[in-house]
Amino acid sequence: MIAGVTWFTNRFDRILLPMKKFSVLLVDDHRILLEGMISLIQEPFFTKETASSGEEALRFIKSTDFDVMITDYEMPGITGLELVKAARAAQPEMKIIMLSMHDDPSVVREVLKTGVLGYVLKKDTHKSLTEALTKVIEGKRFLSDEIAEILIHQPMEEEKGVLTSREIEILRLVAKEFSSRQIAEILFISERTVETHRKNILKKTGASNLVGLIKYAYANNLI
Repeated sequence: MIAGVTWFTNRFDRILLPMKKFSVLLVDDHRILLEGMISLIQEPFFTKETASSGEEALRFIKSTDFDVMITDYEMPGITGLELVKAARAAQPEMKIIMLSMHDDPSVVREVLKTGVLGYVLKKDTHKSLTEALTKVIEGKRFLSDEIAEILIHQPMEEEKGVLTSREIEILRLVAKEFSSRQIAEILFISERTVETHRKNILKKTGASNLVGLIKYAYANNLI
């Protein structure tokens, strides 16, 4: 518990919430998701600002102190990951929750390495986000059940240099000489996410170019 803060049970979600007000910055490039988060986080306990881009969020962060930031991972311009790094440099004490559609272990680990305390999947229930907010305010970590399960079953995948199923999928498409944009369209993810995966694949395989990746793929019977 936080010293000097009184907590009580919310009659709707049965989640403990603080009576002291905390300032929260909500960041998402989809207005409908922003409005959903606004309605979920109740006014008596939190003051809220919203930003529809990473650039707008950074302007807020440079002028206003926030206790918590909840941000999307996939955004045009400054991505959620880039925003997190800049926000932590500007406000080290601010606690951060990543709200994402990505459940790839390599993406999750990259996010958590930045000091993010909460990772919630967009397909989770509203209660998960409320629980995450309650936990991170106390300085505790919160992971979606599905994310926790994934990390438990693949605990040290990156360090072992083993490619994730998503990375193998992308490597096979790279070996077929598809561009990052084409891969993004095929897999329904952003081009920037594909580039992140490609960098991780190069790092894990020790390859320095496309030829090296193709050799690795053939040597490991991936194509």
